[in-house]
Amino acid sequence: MAGPSLLGIVNPKLLEWARTACALDIPAAAHKIGVKPEKVAAWEKGTAAPSIAQLRKLADVYRRAVSFFFLNEKPRAAKAPTDFRRFEVRRAERSTPELLNAIREAQAKRDAALEIFKDMEDTPPEFDLTLRSEGDPERAAAKLVDQLGITLSERANWNDYRALRAWKAAAEAHGVLVMQVSRIPLDEMRGCSLAMFPLPVILLNSTDSVLGRVFTLLHELTHLARHESALCDTEESTRQGDVESTEAFCNHVAGAMLIPQEALLAEPLVQSANRRTEWSNDFLKRMRNRFRASREVVLRRLLILGKTSRESYRKKREEFQDEYALLRSEQDGGFVPFPRKVVLGNGRLLTGLVLDAYDSRMITGSELSRILGTKLDHLTAIVSEMRGPDIA
Repeated sequence: MAGPSLLGIVNPKLLEWARTACALDIPAAAHKIGVKPEKVAAWEKGTAAPSIAQLRKLADVYRRAVSFFFLNEKPRAAKAPTDFRRFEVRRAERSTPELLNAIREAQAKRDAALEIFKDMEDTPPEFDLTLRSEGDPERAAAKLVDQLGITLSERANWNDYRALRAWKAAAEAHGVLVMQVSRIPLDEMRGCSLAMFPLPVILLNSTDSVLGRVFTLLHELTHLARHESALCDTEESTRQGDVESTEAFCNHVAGAMLIPQEALLAEPLVQSANRRTEWSNDFLKRMRNRFRASREVVLRRLLILGKTSRESYRKKREEFQDEYALLRSEQDGGFVPFPRKVVLGNGRLLTGLVLDAYDSRMITGSELSRILGTKLDHLTAIVSEMRGPDIA
C-alpha cells in the first residue's frame, strides 16, 4: 500500500538547490538515489514528489536532513572558503560533490556544537590567535608557537602520531574544531579552514601522511589567525598574485613553527653550510625525526635560511614527490576501526562535547547519532577511543 503523498509538501525548489549545491547533475543524482533521471526532473518541477523512502535516500545523497525539504525557502548559506589552491586547480573548478558535502557537513557540525553550548549555558573556548595580514613570517611563527604552548623540549619524545595529536590538542584548546575527511584526492584538497568565530573549523585529509597533516594543520591555523577561510592544497606556485603570496606566507609560517630558525641554525653542520651545500638524506632524516617535520619541510627551511640552492631543493623535492607517490600507490590505507574513524572525523573537541551533552541529557540519542554520524551501538567503543591513544 502506497504511503501518503508528499506532493505540495516537499519544496521542489529546495530539491533542485540541494542537488546543485552538491555539484550533481540530474543523471548523477538519479543514479545515486536509484531512480530514473525523469523522476528527479519531475520532482524538481513539482509535477511529482518522492515517496518517504525516496526522500530519505535523497536526503542522504544530498547530505541534508529530511526536514530541510519541507522548508518554504532555503536557509542562508555560510560563506564559502576562499580558494587558495594552485591556479591550474582553481581554473579547472575541481570541487567534487564529496568535497562540497564535507565542507557543508563541517559547518553543520559547528552549528550543532554552538547549539549545545547554548543549551548547556556554557561558552565555547575563545579563539585568541591573531596575526596581521602582513608581517615577518618567522616572528609570526614564534608568536603562534608561544600562544599554543608547545616547546622544543617536549617534542623530543614524540613520534609522528604523538606530534599530530599534540598539535591538534593545542589548536582545540584555543577553540578550533579539528576534523578529518576521507575519500577526497590530495590534489583537490589537503586542508580547509572556516574562519567562523567562535569555533572556527580546520579540515584535514586522511589520505595525507601523518606529518603532511601536521604541516597542513599549522598552515590552516595560520589562515585562521589571519581571519581567513581557505581551501588549500599547500603547493606553492611560480605564479605571482595575492593568492600565491598568501599561500607562500602560510607555508613559511607553518614551516617555521615546526623548525624554529634558531634551533636549525644551532646545528653544527648548518652553521658551516652555504647556498652551495647539498644535503644528504641521512641528515634530512635526522632533522625530520628531531622536529617531526617532513624532509621536504626541512629542506625548504634550509633554502629559506640560505643553506642550500633552489636548484638543489628542486631536485630533492622531485625525489621526495616520487617517493610519496609510490608509497601512496602501495598503501591500501590500512584498517581503521569505525569508532576511531568517528573520533578522528569529528575531532576530540566536538566528540567530547557531544558525549557530555548526551550524558547530561541535553541531547537525545538520535541527535548524537546525527551529529557524530554513528549509531548508538558504537557509543561504548567511542568513549573508550576517546580515553585511548589517537593514532591520527
